[in-house]
Amino acid sequence: MAKQERSERTLEKLVVSAAEQFALRGFVKATLGDVSRAAGVTKGALFFHFATKDDLAAAVQTRGQDILETMIEDMSGTEQSCLQIVVNATHALNRMLREDPFVRAGVRITRERTAGSPTPMDFYPLWLGRLWQVLDEARKNGELAAGIADVSARTLVTAAVSGVEILAWMGASADEGDKWLGHLWELMLPLMVSPDGLRRLRTTAPAGMP
Repeated sequence: MAKQERSERTLEKLVVSAAEQFALRGFVKATLGDVSRAAGVTKGALFFHFATKDDLAAAVQTRGQDILETMIEDMSGTEQSCLQIVVNATHALNRMLREDPFVRAGVRITRERTAGSPTPMDFYPLWLGRLWQVLDEARKNGELAAGIADVSARTLVTAAVSGVEILAWMGASADEGDKWLGHLWELMLPLMVSPDGLRRLRTTAPAGMP
């Protein structure tokens, strides 16, 4: 049991270290040596758990997927409106792109991975696909205006996600990102919902978000 626990601790150290190194240096520049040194483990221990950098990247992206799913699940438990969940998720992404190494690393891995080798766990399919699922629920619940096509609603959400990501790489602060998102949603939501539904939606970050 003790040996298994040590192995699990080593694995956790390596995944956390990989996320931090990929977030800091980028997927291309970060080496397996960087990861093992930062984790305080030997290269032999690293190769016992991960044969390649791609294997490490997959583990980091899987953790990013878990973070996303947990976030949506938590929001679903506190918000009745699917569209409010979408708005809240973009504000959460704005913060996590600066503060969460797994989310930040996930973007860098996706951007820098060799052309032609995306995986189902890449950042864009994960985030956009999940938010589009929430939009589908909004449609079923009657939250989306009848006059907006599903593809148009998805395009607007894609613009919000892409924009907040670009602001993060430009070095804008999280507060600046929140303000930008608030203004963007003020412009977009009237195109997506009825006037009655619009009055029930908040465009700013949820209270208590760090």
